[in-house]
Amino acid sequence: MSDYCFAGKTLEVNLSDSRIETRRTDEIDGGFLGGRGLNQSLLLDYQEEGISAFDPGSFIIFGAGRLVGTGAPCAVRMNIDSKNLFTGGIGSSNVGGRFARELKFAGYDHILISGESQDPVYLWISDDEVEIRSAKPLWGKLIYETKKMLKASMGDEGIQFIAIGPAGENSVWTSAIMEGNSRAAARCGLGAIMGHKNLKAIVARGTQRRLIRTAKPDQFSRLVRELTRKLSSSPGARRKKRFGTVAAIPGLNAVSAIPVRNFADEYLSVDTLSAYQAEQFQQFSAGSVNSCIPCPIQCHHRYKSSGSSDLPYDKFEANSVWDFGPRLGLTSPEDLLTCHALCTHYGLDIDNTASVICWAMDCFEKGMVKPSDTDGLVLRWGDPKVVFELIKKIALREGVGELLAEGSYRASSRVGKGSEKLSINVKGQDLIEPIRSCKGWALGVVVSPRGGTHTRGAPQTEFYAVDGDFAKGMWGVETAGIPREYEGKPKVVIYYERLHALLDSLGLCHFASNWSPPAPGQLGPQEIAELCSAAFGKDISEEELMEGGERILSLEKIFNLVHTHFDRNDDYPPDRFMEEPIKTGPFKGEKLKRDDWDAMLDEYYCLHGWDPKTSYPKEETLRALGLEQYVGMLRGKGKVA
Repeated sequence: MSDYCFAGKTLEVNLSDSRIETRRTDEIDGGFLGGRGLNQSLLLDYQEEGISAFDPGSFIIFGAGRLVGTGAPCAVRMNIDSKNLFTGGIGSSNVGGRFARELKFAGYDHILISGESQDPVYLWISDDEVEIRSAKPLWGKLIYETKKMLKASMGDEGIQFIAIGPAGENSVWTSAIMEGNSRAAARCGLGAIMGHKNLKAIVARGTQRRLIRTAKPDQFSRLVRELTRKLSSSPGARRKKRFGTVAAIPGLNAVSAIPVRNFADEYLSVDTLSAYQAEQFQQFSAGSVNSCIPCPIQCHHRYKSSGSSDLPYDKFEANSVWDFGPRLGLTSPEDLLTCHALCTHYGLDIDNTASVICWAMDCFEKGMVKPSDTDGLVLRWGDPKVVFELIKKIALREGVGELLAEGSYRASSRVGKGSEKLSINVKGQDLIEPIRSCKGWALGVVVSPRGGTHTRGAPQTEFYAVDGDFAKGMWGVETAGIPREYEGKPKVVIYYERLHALLDSLGLCHFASNWSPPAPGQLGPQEIAELCSAAFGKDISEEELMEGGERILSLEKIFNLVHTHFDRNDDYPPDRFMEEPIKTGPFKGEKLKRDDWDAMLDEYYCLHGWDPKTSYPKEETLRALGLEQYVGMLRGKGKVA
């Protein structure tokens, strides 16, 4: 593929010997589009087998999406990939904001970082100037403090950055990498990996916008205007602009998709739900709505500080509502905002952090953990002061925070006493998604290569009760919008797996796509193919793009097979979802059935061209995808069918 839409260069940085090298991006692209796709290709080829994510020889790779910087609507995102601390397999996250755009304007598409600095450092990138600088004054600082100090020291409001907080510095597995002052590249322990390398931040300033070229600028600009207009006027965009993503909570509750107290239930009563309505948070609104650039959706709501915390509030999400609300029993909007702010500025992943606190509270309630194990804290559901204290202890690895800093799976192995059963994880990483009611959603969450996640293929068709005729036209599956139905769901999951891989590689936000919501007017393969054809100067079909998504997913599958022992047995949901039904609400009594799950898995594997008994890819499948170079690697491990 041509070099259109690439900034042109890829950085390779070894922190052990301060070596910085530059390569041309188009020479290493391999047809994986950029972003997540190229990151996965590079990681699979570079990451040495048998070493941990904390080994100096391990890599963490940052990749701006291919369309970032072109002006395409919602093309703002960056993928970050490394070995997963929790699973040992693929670790991958995606983040929006403005850093990816700034990096490309500085002339760089990807950054490969290996090695380990002896002292805290940050990477400074300003056009052709790339330096490793001391970060000693920044070490130990919260995210908002880091932002202030970076901008003050450089005297430049134009810089953009990604950074870790104290949690990442302390190698806390539940840490995240923060973009700016608000957005997080979460899950998989990526913040801890960056911290273990003593890398506090990457700071970019770019003045070379001209580097990002499209092949047919007039045609591309026309498409951008049309798509921007459609997205701006869509119902989903209007709702997010008014309330942000917290508006999703009532709809999720309607299909019993709200996690309650470590998944003991998945539904809230009308009275309880009222505490989490979007309007409840409006009293704390700062009155401004921001967005990534360029994005017509504007989901970034700003909030005022309150009595619970003097930390700045920003970019509050639906995840923070269900993570600290129903899961932990907090009901005050102010307390939920405080939990979000604490996690943001200590650099914690809200999902994994809330999950391990949730596990601890469940254990405490059942007598498996006592005050002598928790620094005297009484871990009761609904106690905000205890939650605030646990968040800080986890970030600093203080007291009980040391036990909780690596997630519930590892904590339960230390505590024992049956606490292992209360660790609700997939492949070793804590699960945040309720999965009993909506079967397609459940399948997409559980089979995710990075270990339990809804942003790598889990469809939202069941949440929106997608019409049967529309569903048949889109996916050839009339049942896509019926939550309790198992039949046909693998087809929908695979469609979204491929689409999400495509979006993450191009840097397009999922909110712009027909995933959220699955409706006309959102970006799908057809619209993306038109954009890419004009951008790259080559006619690209929907089928070619979706096959490209399949190739990327296959890279992640191969990485897991090389670096872990995962097989079919690791694609089952936690026992709680098969043994304990939903207790209340319209889906009362619903749980996952093993026979039906097995049937879905069989179909899912066959549609991918994988062996249904083992989940291993077939040799002919890999060759058809142009991945024959990995056949020998897998054959030597007995992991190709």
